[in-house]
Amino acid sequence: MTNVLTLLAALAVITVPIAATAVEPAAPHVIFDNPSVRVTVVTFTPGAGTGRHQGIEPEVGIVAEGELTLETPTGRTLLRPGTAYWLPGLTPHDVRNESGRPAKMFDVFPKRCD
Repeated sequence: MTNVLTLLAALAVITVPIAATAVEPAAPHVIFDNPSVRVTVVTFTPGAGTGRHQGIEPEVGIVAEGELTLETPTGRTLLRPGTAYWLPGLTPHDVRNESGRPAKMFDVFPKRCD
């Protein structure tokens, strides 16, 4: 009987999830929006990310500070300050700050060409 109780106690310890440090998700702040284009700035705390998502519009991302990792169906790319990426509309992707320092990027979403 003590062996069964010991086994149950060990399983309880193994299966109880360890509390993770809460990380605020990276949320875009719109800095410009008109019928032709929307521009946002996103600040990423260490560990924060956008979560896998896709938009209808194409997207141009420009890293201003820190390092970010872009993950798309074609792979992972490390982005440093001054680098940019372009994604066609409806491309699933995630942008994450896997470093220990904050990062900032600008996103440009063309809506139409006038």
